[in-house]
This record gives sequence, structure tokens and C-alpha cells, in this order.
Amino acid sequence: MIAPFGYLTLALAFLLAVYGLGAVIWGIYQRSVPWIESARLALVLIFPLVTVSLVAITVLLLDHRFDVAYVYSVINRGMPAYLRFTALWGGQSGSLLFWTWLMAAFAMIFALKNWRDSFDLLPWSLAAIFLLVGFFLLLNVFIENPFERFWLLPDGSRILSVFQPRGAFPLMPQDGMGLNPLLRHPGMIWHPPTLYIGFVGFLIPFALAISSLATGKKDNRWIEIARPYVLVSWVFLSLGLVLGMRWAYDILGWGGYWGWDPVEVVALMPWLSATAYLHTALLQKRNGSFKRWNLSLSILTFVLVILGTFLTRAGILASIHAFADSDIGVPKFVITAIITLGSLGLLIYRWPELGDEQELEFRLSREVFTIFSNLVLLSILAVCFLGVFYPIISELLTDTLITVGPAWYKQILGPLFTLLMLLLGVCPLIAWSLTRVSILKQKLQIVLPLSLLPPIFAWLLGGVSNLFVLFTFWLVSFSGLVIMREYTRSVGKAWNRSPGRVGQALWSPIQRNRRRFGGLIVHLGIVLMSIGIIGIEGLQQQTQVTLAIGESVSIGGYEFTFTGLDNYNTADGRNVTESVLTITQNGRPLGALYPQRDFYPAMGMAITQPGLQSNLGRDLYAILIDWRPVTQDEATFRVYINPLVNWLWIGTGVLVLGSIMAVWPERVKARQGVTGYLVEN
Repeated sequence: MIAPFGYLTLALAFLLAVYGLGAVIWGIYQRSVPWIESARLALVLIFPLVTVSLVAITVLLLDHRFDVAYVYSVINRGMPAYLRFTALWGGQSGSLLFWTWLMAAFAMIFALKNWRDSFDLLPWSLAAIFLLVGFFLLLNVFIENPFERFWLLPDGSRILSVFQPRGAFPLMPQDGMGLNPLLRHPGMIWHPPTLYIGFVGFLIPFALAISSLATGKKDNRWIEIARPYVLVSWVFLSLGLVLGMRWAYDILGWGGYWGWDPVEVVALMPWLSATAYLHTALLQKRNGSFKRWNLSLSILTFVLVILGTFLTRAGILASIHAFADSDIGVPKFVITAIITLGSLGLLIYRWPELGDEQELEFRLSREVFTIFSNLVLLSILAVCFLGVFYPIISELLTDTLITVGPAWYKQILGPLFTLLMLLLGVCPLIAWSLTRVSILKQKLQIVLPLSLLPPIFAWLLGGVSNLFVLFTFWLVSFSGLVIMREYTRSVGKAWNRSPGRVGQALWSPIQRNRRRFGGLIVHLGIVLMSIGIIGIEGLQQQTQVTLAIGESVSIGGYEFTFTGLDNYNTADGRNVTESVLTITQNGRPLGALYPQRDFYPAMGMAITQPGLQSNLGRDLYAILIDWRPVTQDEATFRVYINPLVNWLWIGTGVLVLGSIMAVWPERVKARQGVTGYLVEN
């Protein structure tokens, strides 16, 4: 009874979404507070209903209910409990249900928390939310149903149905197909959920932007209400992207973390537009400028999210990250077109009314540099968009498959990312409104000479001769020192106010202005991440070599010796071929690497498990490419030296810490009452 019960609660949630959409539209038409309140309560109820469905499918997964088609397709008896749990998002229908549950959670939080201070924006926000939540519920109820079961008919044929057909008998397979081996990694516990939270959370800012356009509101209140949702979504999306990088680094055997795969690029695009929005939203809050810009960016971010789910789930993009082809392609295309054209129409309709309250003067000011930063971010976004869609359009028009690889992206985006890093360092030095050149020179007197030291040391002591790498090292040093200068100046002021209190002086700047210093710590995290990116992109060394037992290869001052190869079967059904590469440096032993290949006979798939040894300065990374299966006395390896790559993961932690500080709630302000909607409308 678990499967039918889970399906019925899901169907009831869909009916509530349909009712809520109708109720809020009628409430807007009639200006009826009771109807709008009824819709709001319906939205609150959707989340617990979808939660029941989510719990139901989780129980079925943990209980090995192979009569349920989704359970059969993603688990088997050899999988541990944590993998059976993560199989919830290991297939199309389960991940859609999880996506819908997250969307319902954000919607419920908005309906409970923000309805009083946004009641005049509430009706149209609810309409947008109901449309999208209802659409994803529709997919789960009618197209990608995770609760369908196997049934055997009297004539011997098999069918799928949630409820028992007349004359049919339940069919329970002894075992399931199992999860894709590429997804059987601890990183899959965290990567999809964090990425999904990042994507789904942009629903609320999108709905508020639509409501602001629909009601003709010209104030900044929607920006302030949307701010915590944008920050939370942005940090989860950032974390999800980096966790995906770590998964690729550990599993895919690229020797790196980012392959410019189309699905990776699709996930990056809303991050770029959201980052641009976060910066210009500050300008609108300060002086009422960039209203058109911020509305456009908020809408663009969510449209890119929906567009990305369409491309990856409809089987359009060929990628290890994409889902197989399914029946949701056409509905996804329709909803993408509706929200894109509808949002664009509203934006064009309100465009003449959204002029800036204060004209931007192009002078040495943080406003101008913020706009330059946004233009760079959007230029990167445009390149990514072209890289994803040009092959698709070309194949449709010419029937010729064109691929856009990493070299193309790096050649175009390298200078843009470099310019972005320069702006990251300059912006904190520039004051709002106007900065005199003499003051800027004064600020650079200490920072500029100190920033030259790291690239000089890298050149003299590290043997780095690549001019572009040295220049980028200077950029990250400059940006990091500027951020530290801002913090130490504030610490000095706090020390002057309370001499002798070290802890208070260190904490006081953050306590007094969490948003500003939280943002600076986020920027510091990006600087640290950039160190890792520069290390692996500019200083990576690699070689591929075939070695017999006892033979060695030298690379980057390290010697790798092939000392053994073993083949064995595991209790969970894998056939493992594991090799041993011992490491020495100048004759000093440094341990060993154990690259291996895991073969899953039941699925006919093999995955690479790199051998890895890490410290703050470098990773030693080896992949087993091939071997002699009979004698096991010779094997082919690809060996990498990845300098500084761990600063990418460290920087991510700093970024998350800064985001938590920036989003931490401040003192609650007075709220507008429910009657605001009736008075103003």
C-alpha cells in the first residue's frame, strides 16, 4: 500500500496546485483577500503532501521493493543503505520528485515567512509559484511517475501501473538493475541535493520580479525580500558546482575537475547571471538605479535554470551528466517557452516606467567598476551560451555534429576571467560615487609592492617561467591583499576604540557590518579558489607511459615505480584491478598510489578510480589506463602533478563561510500589514 499511498498524496498536491492557481487568479481579478489567503494556505499544504510521497519512495528504496519500476531501475541488493537512499535522485522520476519537494519547501517558506511584508506582491508571486510547482507535480503524476509497479497479466504480458489492473498479478523481481557505477561515490550524497537547492531557490526571486512587473511597483522592496533567497541559492549552487568538480576529479579520470562538458556549462550559466545580479542589486538599494537590469537578471537566472533542466532531461545534450531521453521533453519545452516569453512580454510592457532615479556618471567610482564586472560576467555567460547552443543549432540546420571543446572555452574565457580577477581586486579600493586618483595611489602604496612578492618567489624559487601564470599569480595576490587591507583597517579602528581587547577587535568589523565583510570573505574564497585553478591550468604536468614491473617514470621531480598489479572480486559484485605505484623524491620514499579499474559485470560498465596523494602544495594523481590481463607484468598509466589544486576546495569553504555571514538575519524591521494590498490597489 505504500506505493499507491505515495502516489495519491502526490496527486492531491497537484490538485491543490491547480486549485491554488485558480484561486489566486480569481482573487487578483476580484481583489479578494480571502481568495488570496486561501491560495496561500493551499501552497503551504503542498509541501507536507509531497513530503509524504518523498518518504514513501525512500522507504521503497530502502526496503528493496523491486516490484516498483523506479526502485528496480536504480538499486540492487548489493548496494549499501546510503547508496539506496541517494538513488532517490539517481534516476529521472526520483530526481524530479526530489526537485518538486525542494520547490515546494521554498514556496512554503515564502508563504509562511514573507506574506505580511510582501502582501501587495503576494498574489502575482503566488501565481508564478503555483504555475511552476504545478507543472513539476504534473510531470510526476502523469509522465514520470516514480510509483508505477510491475504487473503480470493472464496472457503472460507485463504492464506498469500504480494500481492493480483487473486480473493482473503482482510481479516482484528478485533483484534490481543497480545504480549507475559513476554515481556510486560518496560525493553523490551531496552534489545533486546542493545543486538542486541552488537551482530551485531562484524560484522566489523570479516570482517576486514577475510580481513587481505585474503590479507596476517601482520601489526596492522586492529586492530586499528576495535577497536571502538569492544568497542561499547562490551559495548552494556554488557548493554544488564545486562538489561536482570534486566528483569528476575523483571518479572520471580526467586528471582535472572541469571538462567544459555541456551540462557543466549549463549549470554554470545561472551562477554567472546570479553573481551579476547580486552586485547590481546593491546599486539599486543604494540609489534606486538599475531597476531594469536587476529585473532582467532575476528573470534570466531562473529561465536559465528551467532551460538547463530541459536540455539535460530531454536527452538533447550528450553528456555523462545528462538523463536519458524521456517523454518530458515537449512539456519542458512548453513551460520554458511560457515563462521566457511571458517574462519578456512583461518586461517590455513595463520598460518605459523603470527608468533610474539617478543617472550613472562614468567616473572613478565603485558603481562604474561594478558595472564593468557585470559586463565581464555576462560576456562569459554569452560565450557559454554560444558554446552550448551552437552545436545544437548547427546539427539541426546542417545535420552535422560540431563539438565545442575545452580548448575553445579556455582560449576565449581565459582573458575574461583574468579581467574579472583584476576588477575583484580594484573594486574594494574604490569608494562609492567618486574616488580621487591621489587617494587611490595612497591605498596602493603598500598593497602593490607586497603583491609582487608571490610571483617573484614563484619565479625565483619555484622555477615558474610562464608569464601568464606569473601575471595571474600577481592578480590573485593583489586581490587577496586588498581584501586583507580592508579588514585590517577596520580591526585597527576597533582596536583604537577598545585597546587591549584582541578578540573584540578581530570580531567587531564583522559584527558591525556582516553584509560587507561577509561579501569580502566570499571574495577572499574566490581568490583562494583561483589559486587552485591557476595551479592546475597553468602548472599541471602529465605523462602517459607503459611500465613493466620494476620500471619507473620521472615527472616533476618525483619518481613513480610500478611494483605490482592485483585482480580480485568484491562482495558487492565488482571485479577490481588494482595497481601499485611507489613514489620517491630525491631517493626519499613518499608512499604509494593505488590507481584501479572497477568493473561491474551486471551492468557491463567500468569506472576509473585514480590513485591520489595530496598536500597543500600539490596532488600526485595516477590513472590505470590498460594492463596485460594474463601475466599482469605490464601496465599503462597516465600520471599527473597537479600543483595547488587543494586551494580550490579550501577556497570553497571560505566562500561558504562568508555567505553564511552575509545572509545571517539582521534585526527584524517593521512590516507592512495585510491591508497594504487593499489600500494600494
